[in-house]
Amino acid sequence: MEQVEELLCPLCDFSDYDSYFLLQHVELCHPENGDSPFIARDEEESPHAQLDDVDNTGVSTYSPSGHDTEEYIDCPRWCGETVTIAELPSHIELHLAEGMAFDGTGPITADDNDVQLQDERTLIRELETRFDTSLPDPLRNNDHLSWSTSNTYPSGQKKRDITDWKKLLLGPSSSKVKHKSAKAKHATVRRLGARIPSGFKLWKAELGPHAHEERMPGWLRKQLEQGAKITSMNKISLDGSLIKVEVVANETPDIVPLLAQLCEQDRSVDRAFLCHPAVQHVTKMSREGGFCGYRNIQMMVSFIQGTGSQGFEHFPGRIPSILHLQDLIESAWDKGINTTGRVETGGIRGTRKYIGTPEAQALFMSLGIGCEANAFSQAGEILAYELLLHAVEKYFIPTLNDPLQKVCRSSLPPIYFQHPGHSLTIVGFEKRKNGTRNLLVFDPIFKPSPGIQRLIGTNFRATSPERLLKAYRRGETYLGRYRNFELLKLTARLPPAYPCVAG
Repeated sequence: MEQVEELLCPLCDFSDYDSYFLLQHVELCHPENGDSPFIARDEEESPHAQLDDVDNTGVSTYSPSGHDTEEYIDCPRWCGETVTIAELPSHIELHLAEGMAFDGTGPITADDNDVQLQDERTLIRELETRFDTSLPDPLRNNDHLSWSTSNTYPSGQKKRDITDWKKLLLGPSSSKVKHKSAKAKHATVRRLGARIPSGFKLWKAELGPHAHEERMPGWLRKQLEQGAKITSMNKISLDGSLIKVEVVANETPDIVPLLAQLCEQDRSVDRAFLCHPAVQHVTKMSREGGFCGYRNIQMMVSFIQGTGSQGFEHFPGRIPSILHLQDLIESAWDKGINTTGRVETGGIRGTRKYIGTPEAQALFMSLGIGCEANAFSQAGEILAYELLLHAVEKYFIPTLNDPLQKVCRSSLPPIYFQHPGHSLTIVGFEKRKNGTRNLLVFDPIFKPSPGIQRLIGTNFRATSPERLLKAYRRGETYLGRYRNFELLKLTARLPPAYPCVAG
């Protein structure tokens, strides 16, 4: 491998092998006049708390001191995402997993990725020393949320070692939250992480760096209207005939069966559960930004379409576009479903404002698709992520017919999963032999790696299945960074046509 010259920052002891990373470090950590071009800011922001500001729609806004000062940075890997500084290390780490899985079926060899891994960890360590990433505790309304805190939950788990990532991203301990039980099949949810009185508009902390825009740029709208590139390819069907199929660039089917094989081959896995294989991994397109909520709705819809589940008649043809989903959410508000979302966001049609569980729930409920929302915060000594993992395990456990079987391929729907700042789609759950537990997820930010793409639709034996699984695992270290979570589960059930498979 060619030796790469190490570059030194002229203003501090930071060094990097990539000139662009070094430039970004200088602009971020040593900006001229204190303003970094990599941080998205509004042109005018009031530093004082205001309760009586009124926007041009006549809706009051709420701006507590420091509330709307979330700092965003463009991803240094050129993926088009704009993330908070607090989330940048985690974001880069997953980019590494996205690339490191390229050769998961063969021996692990040292290559340029090793240098890149070292360089990006150096960047992260530099950021860690210079920024406070503490997250304020949200004010939540839990009156209509269902909880699972029965005495069957193992509450005496030992605290595990805190890694450098957790030190960087874990905020101050949240206060103990009282919560009520309620039947919530069609309960409405308050926005996760909202720190404002009810009836006021949200800010950048909840809606992202484009919280105040009236419309997205024209080039982006055109890109969303055109959709991802579609190509045609020939494929051999089960009966041996040649058929022509369409391939959408940002939609990848058949990953769930692949994950099942990897879990079977990973010796560290004690038991794994997977959802229905019809769900597709839908990822963002280049430069589109933070449409994760919509992409996760699309993954839920891919399950509905692929199985003919409840409400499939509302989604003929291809997976609905982001612009169409925006229309459906606005229509749900028109019908009186989760209408506070319109007040809090100021409307989402044609914008890049973040959406969350309330909007996903409103969309499905307006179409008569049964769904159940659950929220999780710390309950006594039980941390929020422990409650979350217990709930997801409880969701999958009924599909296990034989306690000796290692991998259970079920017919369950995927789960819409929200934590502060990001949403994902849960497609499985695994328990490892060391006692740890992981969610298996499709993250709309990260596309399947070339190594995964190469294995789709094949039977294989991976040399290092844990490498290929890394991009899909969200474990206790990752989840422990957050104080609040939400799940949205479809309630219609299919026959158990996919029995457990012994590993």
